[in-house]
Order: sequence, then C-alpha cells, then structure tokens
Amino acid sequence: MRASRIDTRARAAYEDLPKSLPKIELHHGEALWVLSRLGFSGGARKSTFYEYIKSLRKLGTPFDRGAIGFTRRGLANYSYCHLMELALALTLRVYHVVPDSVLVRIIRHRASLYRHYRRAYAERRTGIGIPTVVEAVDHAPIHMRGVFLDLQINFSGGKLVKFGPAKLLSPCEALTVFAERDIAARAFLPINLSLLSERVVSTSLRAPQIRRGPRTPINKRRSVKLNRPARRRAGKLPASSS
Repeated sequence: MRASRIDTRARAAYEDLPKSLPKIELHHGEALWVLSRLGFSGGARKSTFYEYIKSLRKLGTPFDRGAIGFTRRGLANYSYCHLMELALALTLRVYHVVPDSVLVRIIRHRASLYRHYRRAYAERRTGIGIPTVVEAVDHAPIHMRGVFLDLQINFSGGKLVKFGPAKLLSPCEALTVFAERDIAARAFLPINLSLLSERVVSTSLRAPQIRRGPRTPINKRRSVKLNRPARRRAGKLPASSS
C-alpha cells in the first residue's frame, strides 16, 4: 500500500509539471541534493557520492573544464541540461562507475544530446512520445509513453567499439529494439529519456535552497529559482522521504 501511495504521488507530480521546460538554475549543493533524491547515490555514503560527482566535474562533466557554469563568485550554476547530463552518466554506470570511454563520448556529443534532452521533455506525451498501448492475449495491456534515447553503445572485450549516433525513438521503436535486435552483445539498451527528464525537473523544482555545498541548506523551498537573495540563514537539510 505504501509503495502504491508513493507511485500515485509521483504520477500526480509529473502530471502537474509545466508544459514548457522551466528555467532551472541550481548551486552545487542543490544539484547534489537532487541527484541523491533521484536515487543515484545508491548505497554509497554521502561523502563518497559527493566525491564521485566532484571527480566527474574534473573530467568535464557536466561543465567544460574551468569554463561553463561558474559565476564571478565561483559558484556553479546547474541548468536542466547540466543535470540531465549528470543523470544520464549516472544511469550508464557499470559497477558504480561510468566507463571513461562512454563519458568522453557524452562530452564530445554534448551539443546534440542537449537538443535531445529538451525534446524529451517537450514531447513526453506528444510527438514521438505519444502514449502507446501494447495488447497481448492473456496479458494486461502495457502502457508506454515518452521519448526513448538509444546511444547505440556496444562493447567488445571490455572496450567500447561503438557509440552513436544517438537516436530518439518512439515507444514502438524502442519496443522493437528490445524485441527484435540481437541484444546479447549490447551493454546498454534505450533509455526512457522523457521519464528521466520528468524526474529531474520535478525534483529540481522541489529542491531546498543551499548556499554553498551540501552542508549549508536553507529551510525555505522554491518552485523555480530565478533570483537569489543576497543573504540566507543556514538551516538543516530535509531528510529524504524515499
């Protein structure tokens, strides 16, 4: 019953999301809060997860080294696309680590992937993401919707032999990939990018305001961050309800 209530609340939150992609601008500690709430920290200690995200930043994810996402005061500003890049990279982890070869390709194809992230949110119920129902004898109908991302990743002998071109798929096209292709040699199958985008946006809009790092949160919540007051009082980070 508890899981059912959580699922119901989650569906309601996704249905209430803005039709157009809202502007998201989070500081580093707030972005870490979002990623943790999305479950990407797994069973790792908070400090371990934060250090791993820090290591990704040093490698150029989600910002170009020393260039994108930093204000004059040195605070990182995470946009929707920055969060989606991190969420995608963390989704592709193998044994808790993103293969360096995959990370390099994500960075190299950043511009095209940004377009895919935006379209995945815009067409999560329309366009190529229009809901589809699959019916079969003696089986409950399968409801699918959203835009799927196929990175076309293949490994051989532990080495990346193919990446891309990244393709957006409709639910029917994604189902075809699952059902008809020789998937035994494929390390990664299509990802429901629209669902990931909904989770990122929904959680970002509920993020607490945190001035610097994960240890100095603000009790006050906001729907969308547009302007930031000059001073805030430090509070306590809300505990995860998940």
